Amino acid sequence: MSAIAVIGRVESRGLTRRRWPAAVVLIGIAAIIAGAILAGTRNGLVAEDTFRSWTAAVYLLAGLALSAGLGASAVNRDADGGWIGLQVSTGAPRPQVALGRIAGRIMVLIVGFVAWTIVAVIAGLALGLGVDGPLLLTGLGMLEDMLLVLVAAAFTSVALGPIAAGSVGIVVHIMAQASVNLAAATDAGVIGTAWSPLIKVVYAVFPRGIVSPMTSGMQARGAAGVAAPQFEINGNIVTIPPSSWATVVWTLLWCVVLAAATAGATRRRALS
Repeated sequence: MSAIAVIGRVESRGLTRRRWPAAVVLIGIAAIIAGAILAGTRNGLVAEDTFRSWTAAVYLLAGLALSAGLGASAVNRDADGGWIGLQVSTGAPRPQVALGRIAGRIMVLIVGFVAWTIVAVIAGLALGLGVDGPLLLTGLGMLEDMLLVLVAAAFTSVALGPIAAGSVGIVVHIMAQASVNLAAATDAGVIGTAWSPLIKVVYAVFPRGIVSPMTSGMQARGAAGVAAPQFEINGNIVTIPPSSWATVVWTLLWCVVLAAATAGATRRRALS
């Protein structure tokens, strides 16, 4: 078994023993159940929208808390505390240690999303909505968004403390979604032509937020809640189209680049 797999397994086990990741997952589960109870008091499309918006909000808000927290603790604190030094002393190269630590955190993030999705499926069945395929696809898209947050925070954690690194991860998510929103506004012709070239360059080069067909449709009619509020610019409501496969692949490539950058930066990080 490679050093990355071994360290990843050790890290994921250690993180599951910490209280805060479990607390975030449990709070998310409670919110999904609360959304299902509220949806049960409504009928038809309103009930479905209520349940979907609450679940999507959990994917976003609890996902941000979990991914930013996991990524922010990837390097700095344990490098200063000596734990990464002990991992390196086993003979594993520093880049493999860094990638193993990121892999362990990704495992925990996936477990959190799987737990929320299982609860959402059970709640949807209890409401008579069946297995909601569009909601499952939305969960996968938001998992990719949170993966970007995690690796961005992990890269920043090489030099900065947990709070700063986590904040950077969240800012990266905001910027990735903003690039998608502004690109949609440019295509709709509601932004001045002077800004269009810059927006197109930013959209083409940097990571992009993932928008599922369900989120796009709900946002267009103002039913997506905090997960995707309507985007208004210059007095115009802009509809954000679903992400293409090219966007999905491009953002995943950025995650790989940031993970590799974290591994490379750890080579020069002083260890206690």
